[in-house]
Amino acid sequence: EDRMEVDLDDEPAYDQEPAYERDMEPVSQQSLVPSVSDPNLWMFSCPTGKEQELVYQIMNKCVAYAKRGRPLGITSVVCAQTKGKIYVESYSEPAVMEALQGVRGVMQYTMRKVPISDMTTVMSVVPKKVPVKKNDWVRMTRGHFKGDLALVKHVRDSGLKCVIQCVPRLDLTLSDLPPDEAKVRRRTVKPPQKFFNAAEISTLGKHLLRQRFPGLSDVMCDYFDGNYYNDGYLLKEVTIGTVVKPCTADDPPTLDELQRFRRKSKTAGGGDYDDGEDEENEGSQLAGSLLSELSELQGKTGLASSGSNDRGLMIGDTIEVIEGDLVGMQGKIMSLDGTTVKVRPNNDAALAELGGMEEVEFLMNQVRKYIAVGAHVKVTDGRYANETGVVVAV
Repeated sequence: EDRMEVDLDDEPAYDQEPAYERDMEPVSQQSLVPSVSDPNLWMFSCPTGKEQELVYQIMNKCVAYAKRGRPLGITSVVCAQTKGKIYVESYSEPAVMEALQGVRGVMQYTMRKVPISDMTTVMSVVPKKVPVKKNDWVRMTRGHFKGDLALVKHVRDSGLKCVIQCVPRLDLTLSDLPPDEAKVRRRTVKPPQKFFNAAEISTLGKHLLRQRFPGLSDVMCDYFDGNYYNDGYLLKEVTIGTVVKPCTADDPPTLDELQRFRRKSKTAGGGDYDDGEDEENEGSQLAGSLLSELSELQGKTGLASSGSNDRGLMIGDTIEVIEGDLVGMQGKIMSLDGTTVKVRPNNDAALAELGGMEEVEFLMNQVRKYIAVGAHVKVTDGRYANETGVVVAV
């Protein structure tokens, strides 16, 4: 009886996991780790962006030699997540050298054997970056341009870098300050977005050059303070994923950003930048077409129709912006189309900040009628409907 009690006490409960199942997972995972009986891994350096091309070359060489009855003694070639590196797997070091002989682009003198403990790190998989194409919208991620909208004009180095077009943030006062103050201002002050104006730069007595953008022989730019400007926009070569990231469905370009990005080459006031062309910039045209699509979509879904009825806006009314980067700006309504309004800013400072744009387009729900203190008004609804009076405070 005593023995029976011991056996029953040692029997596991039904809701407990059996010991052999608990030990299965660690054993199976351990069997996947490379050991001394597995092929070795050798690392070679190569030009950045050429990793996949070199892997294809070595693969084709292996296929050609196998068809001749002389198979090469390597088991695989991999271009992992590390840029500028390829990895060759084989049991024999001489077989690796034979496989890479005659393959241009592989720096054989950089050959290094990967320790067994580091093999799993080489093959670690990271989330794939979203590829960037020409005319894609992206966002800047560093410096004063952080968060700004930009347009991809050209993709380089197999998708590692691209040339982007964005609205500049120029601070023309830096050259007039002492070096120490200029350094502090450059680090702490974020200049407003404003289109580049060559005439304004020349008026200030600053020197600029007219030359082609590196690598784009058909694009003539103004070169000023180490940067290139075309049609008032900044052109810059940046690294994808580090300096810019693609606009996703969760973070698309907003209507306000597209309005600030859009710009015609000439304005009626004549103060805007003029590079001798009458046509609108390609990036500005893309922003304009996307704006039209958004306005049409909002009209179909009725997103702004309720605002046009409730706010009672009319051409000639003075309004105040209540949403977006231009919050607080006051202006006069120049036109209405049911979903958006075109507004002319009331003061010259706002016009200068907008790069000479005489009219700015807003959604109905981004503006409200502005009533100044002292204005004579009439109540249209509520307890005091049809009563008139003078505004004493807002």
